[in-house]
Amino acid sequence: MIKILVYGAGVIGSIFAYKLKTGENEVTILSRGKRLEQLKKHGLILRDDIIHETFKTEIDVTDKLNPEDYYDLVLVIMQRQQVSSILPILKKNTKIPTVLFVGNNVNGADEYLQAISKDRILLGFGGPGGYREDNIVVIAYMDKAILYVGELDGTISERILNIEKIFVDSGITVDISENIDAWLKTHMALIAPLAMASYAAQKQNKRFGEVEELIKLSLVAFRENMKALKKLGIPILPKKFKVLGWIPKFIIIKKLRDLLNSDFGRIALSGHADSAHDEMKRLVEDFRELVKDVRTNLDANSTLYKLSFA
Repeated sequence: MIKILVYGAGVIGSIFAYKLKTGENEVTILSRGKRLEQLKKHGLILRDDIIHETFKTEIDVTDKLNPEDYYDLVLVIMQRQQVSSILPILKKNTKIPTVLFVGNNVNGADEYLQAISKDRILLGFGGPGGYREDNIVVIAYMDKAILYVGELDGTISERILNIEKIFVDSGITVDISENIDAWLKTHMALIAPLAMASYAAQKQNKRFGEVEELIKLSLVAFRENMKALKKLGIPILPKKFKVLGWIPKFIIIKKLRDLLNSDFGRIALSGHADSAHDEMKRLVEDFRELVKDVRTNLDANSTLYKLSFA
């Protein structure tokens, strides 16, 4: 059994906290305000709307991390714009050996390294997504929880293998990346167009999956982003994403339309994006900053940005 702090009680934080606790680890969630009171009163409640099953457990909660507090592992699972505010808190605590930042991230670990030494930082991403309905976290496929994770230098370290075992033993699939920074940038190359298209559809009072021109535009924008990453010398990861650059558009568009109109798409894609509008805008702008000087066509991305955020 290891001692874990989940810093953030959103969708992924709640999924991981539940799974890790049922895996017989000592888990504490750090939250504040209304969410903290919900967890104290109701416990951790997750509802899988695909299999129509509700999961509930009591869980330890706290509203702060003190400099002297010890955890074997801290998972920081917060929205992009919130992480900066907690770095001074993490900096004061030098006892925690590993801080795993889980979430969309275009900028790598540069900001984190100003507060925490390189040997203590891991980067990762968790899924699938969902959204909150008051004190209930609505998710899709509880049994498909997954952690993508990697060391900053790409090594398959003993630490990574230990974390893999902890998560796998808790029912969470683990995918170890040898270049987690490139993986996160590639992921955002896809997520940014999809999120913008979803917001653009909302402005038309429609669901994303119902607007054919937005589906097509998001695919073109993703291919633009992949070309930009290649010109920056950033590998496309996972490698299977490369096939999206040459598979005929009509095949991808049909599959994307079917996915968006499925219950999974409604919960884990559109639902997740809709509940994190401010974060997605920040992440889209991070990606735009990353590729701004690349000499390549980004017209589809620019159009989506105007349609969604203007």
